[in-house]
Amino acid sequence: GFTRVTAGSKLQTFNRIFNMDYTGLLKCPITHNELTLIEYHNFKESSLPAELEGYGHLTHGLIDQSNQYFYPIFNGIIILHEQYATYIGTGEDLRKGMSFDKKRVFDYYNEVNYKTKDALKIYEDSPKWVDFREVSSKYLKNSFAKASRFFPAKGKYLLDIASGPIGLPEYMDLSDGYEYRVCVDISINALIQAKINMEKAGKKGIYICGDITNIPLQPDVMDAVLSQHTLYHIPKNDQLLAVKELYRVAKPEGKIVIIYSWFYHSWFMNISLNVIQLYRIFRHFAGKLYVRITDSKPRLYFYPHSPRWFKSSFAFSEDIEFYCWRSTNKYFLNLFIHKWLFGESLLDKLIALENKYSRFMSTFGEYPAIVITKRKQKNG
Repeated sequence: GFTRVTAGSKLQTFNRIFNMDYTGLLKCPITHNELTLIEYHNFKESSLPAELEGYGHLTHGLIDQSNQYFYPIFNGIIILHEQYATYIGTGEDLRKGMSFDKKRVFDYYNEVNYKTKDALKIYEDSPKWVDFREVSSKYLKNSFAKASRFFPAKGKYLLDIASGPIGLPEYMDLSDGYEYRVCVDISINALIQAKINMEKAGKKGIYICGDITNIPLQPDVMDAVLSQHTLYHIPKNDQLLAVKELYRVAKPEGKIVIIYSWFYHSWFMNISLNVIQLYRIFRHFAGKLYVRITDSKPRLYFYPHSPRWFKSSFAFSEDIEFYCWRSTNKYFLNLFIHKWLFGESLLDKLIALENKYSRFMSTFGEYPAIVITKRKQKNG
């Protein structure tokens, strides 16, 4: 059975060890009830979802206030993804299954491996998307550090949604000035790695396994919200809900920063890459067909909405602004940027151009920073 932890020395000890003074921030992703910290007693290991076996010794968890769902806490990582909840109530389990495309992403990131880069861990597939050559290094680092320009320099909670392992030093520095980085990801392995990387960097984090389309946080609690290279991996029709969820958890007057990709909506990439871009677009749509007709290993889903979609789909669309995060992709850099072709000098000029004409380059180029300001509600 379960013993609820009440106020007293036991809870204070647990707060000190696990930093769990923030349970009031959390909510059950299924019932949306508040959660209560409980001790783990005589709970059979076999009744936990099989995926959770082997993540460490379980001593505590969270239970929703209707006593229907149990969420384990493994080594300081709070498992609040509905797929991993244990149903302990009577009656009907309210959970629904994942869509085909959503499951693709879930499976992909729970299978991906890691490699070491600059003593921190990054995703093993990073070189597919990032040009790690020295000639491009300054230009890329400039973009990696850019998101913090768009949210306040200080605060208590920075939500890093789909944080991944936070393996790049520039990504690690984005939470400077914040007391806690709240790392939410669908992959428990990524969160384990993020915790190691954060502790190496001497930073405080809160680590939650959760879903961007159903964030297990209360409304109006995050000082700033950051989503980097995540939204376009969410199924096309779920992206609207994901943006609304990012908006919901931000504090009034808070900032939501979404790093996105326009892909074939970027005229800069369409014109400069020409035949290569046409090939990429063909491969993109052929790949969508392929994964549906074959039982292949998990592949990453991708769908880019247009700038017009952001500007017309939300009640808060008028509070959305576009800035340039980076105007080029890896294919452009590999094709045009080389040491022997004055590559570094060309990229310095491109940085200056992106800064000077940030709003124009935000939709002409590949990667925008989509910045939303959450306005205070009028009349309460």
